[in-house]
Amino acid sequence: MALVIRAKVVDIKSDIPKETDRFLIDTNAWYWLFYTRASQTPSAPLPHQLSDYPKYIQKAIRVKAALNCCALNFSELAHNIESAEREIYANLANRPTLKPKEFRHDCPSQRRKVVTTINDTWSDVLAVSTMLSLTLDAVFMQSALTLFPSVGVDGYDLFMAEMALSQGITQIVTDDGDYASVSGITVFTSNPRVIQNAQSFGKLLVR
Repeated sequence: MALVIRAKVVDIKSDIPKETDRFLIDTNAWYWLFYTRASQTPSAPLPHQLSDYPKYIQKAIRVKAALNCCALNFSELAHNIESAEREIYANLANRPTLKPKEFRHDCPSQRRKVVTTINDTWSDVLAVSTMLSLTLDAVFMQSALTLFPSVGVDGYDLFMAEMALSQGITQIVTDDGDYASVSGITVFTSNPRVIQNAQSFGKLLVR
């Protein structure tokens, strides 16, 4: 499956963040940076995800680049952490069929641990970033729906892209290749498939 590349693409393995950069950080990049048990899940992230994104964001923090998050990050981060903790617990407890709702309601000590982990992780995110305002009203929805036919993203990423564009943020740190289909943004990534396709489309940017 070939990706259609409309965005500019920057390879974070060779890029150096600048003080003038203003990044929206996608949820998984926050997850790989701050959730310490990400590598312990049976469906662990890929090596480049666990390595490249934390390194790049830490470099951005050191040069005092502007990092941004939003409420959408929290909702997906909470979902991802709960799923990871359920996988880890189910594997250790030999309960491979443990369902999300069973884990949530039948394992009270694990539930407390999950809530604490989510709160701590979100506090870490807020400590290094500015939270963008997001109003999911009729005006925002209409603007997002107008963008929808021209991009190859799901509904969640559509909201992220629309929010970024409406607030003048054009730099997104993400491993998600779907964002590369959005015109007017620059995707900062180490996703090898996105980088290869961007080079083919003449969209690979070296700063």
